[in-house]
Amino acid sequence: MYVVCNKHLELAIEEFVETYEQPPDIYELHKVSFTDWTSPQTCYYCDRVPRYLVV
Repeated sequence: MYVVCNKHLELAIEEFVETYEQPPDIYELHKVSFTDWTSPQTCYYCDRVPRYLVV
């Protein structure tokens, strides 16, 4: 699972496919919520605000 900014979305997709050998589901963070999970405040790869959840 990756929580990423716009700049790193493609990189997260590539890593997911390489690891799991299937395409990920991609969600916009402002459109999803989970009761037992709070999204990180920064991108997985940098200090920018994340926009996407790649799972």
